[in-house]
Amino acid sequence: MDSIIKFNVIIFALFLNIALNPIAYANDAATDSQDRLQQSEASIVLTEPVDDSVYDERERDEKTILCNPFAIAFYKPTYVLPFYFTNSPYQQVYLGNTPNNQKIQSPELKAQLSFEIPLLQNIIGADSKLSAAYTQKMFWQVYANSKYFRETNYQPEVFIAKRITHHLWLNFGAEHESNGRGGSMERSWNRAYINAIFSHANFAVRLRPWILIFKGSSSGLYNPDITDYMGHGEIILSCKLHKLDLNLTMRNNFESGFKRGANEITLSFPITTKVKLYAQFFSGYGQSLIEYNHFTNAFGVGIALSDWI
Repeated sequence: MDSIIKFNVIIFALFLNIALNPIAYANDAATDSQDRLQQSEASIVLTEPVDDSVYDERERDEKTILCNPFAIAFYKPTYVLPFYFTNSPYQQVYLGNTPNNQKIQSPELKAQLSFEIPLLQNIIGADSKLSAAYTQKMFWQVYANSKYFRETNYQPEVFIAKRITHHLWLNFGAEHESNGRGGSMERSWNRAYINAIFSHANFAVRLRPWILIFKGSSSGLYNPDITDYMGHGEIILSCKLHKLDLNLTMRNNFESGFKRGANEITLSFPITTKVKLYAQFFSGYGQSLIEYNHFTNAFGVGIALSDWI
C-alpha cells in the first residue's frame, strides 16, 4: 500500500509540473537547444490545412514540441475531480482488502493524467508519426478515516498515426492496461486497436475498435469475460459550443444490446488560459478495471488541463 501511495504522489507531482506549462517543460533551454530547434523546424515538412478543424489545434501543439527533447503533450483528458460521488461502490470485491477493513465510501477524489511523447515523424510518409503515450486513472478515498488509493489503472501504449485526408486520421496501436495489484485483485488486458478520428470545424468523432492480444498472460488469467462487459470498441463524440466542450463516450451499448454498456458525458469550460472547469457523469460497467463487471452511476466536478478537443 505504501509503494502505491508513493507512486501516486510522484504522478501528482508530475501532474502539477505539467500544469505550470501544459505543452512542455524546460522553458529555459540553452542556446544550443534553440539552434537545434530552428534547424529542426526548417526540416519538418507539414501539410498546410485548407481550414481548421477542432483536431488541428492538437496537431499544431504536437508539431511545436517535436523539436524539444524535454517536451510532452497531453493525450487523453487530464483532470482532477476533488468531489467524485459513486452511487453504488463495489463493496464486495474490496472485502478484506482495505485499511482496517473500511467500506468504500461514495465520495472520493478521482484524477487522470495522460500524456503523449512523439518519437518519430513521417514514419510512413508525410503527416505520420510514431508516438508513445501513458494514461493513469486514480480513485483516492480521500474522505475516509484512513486515506488510500482504492484503485489505480495504468495504461501505456504505442501507436502510429497517419493523416489520411484533411479531416480524417487513422491511428494503429497496441496498449496494456492493468491495476497492478496481483492475485485475486488483479485486472488486466492487452489490446490492439484502430482509432479513426474524423474532425470538422466544431466537432470530432472517434471510432476505436480493438481486439484482445496476449490473452494468456493478462485477461485470460484474471478477467476472461472482460469483453462481455467492456466490449470490443468505443465511440467518442466531441462538440465545441462556443467555449463549452461537450464529450460523450459510449462503449458496448450496441454490442450488448444495451444490457452491459457504459456512457460517460463530460463538460468543460475555460476559467483561465490553462485551466478548465470540468464535470463528468458516468453510467454503466467498467468505471475502473476492478469494476469491469459492476454497474454504477457516478458524478464528479473539478478542473481539467486538457480535454478530448
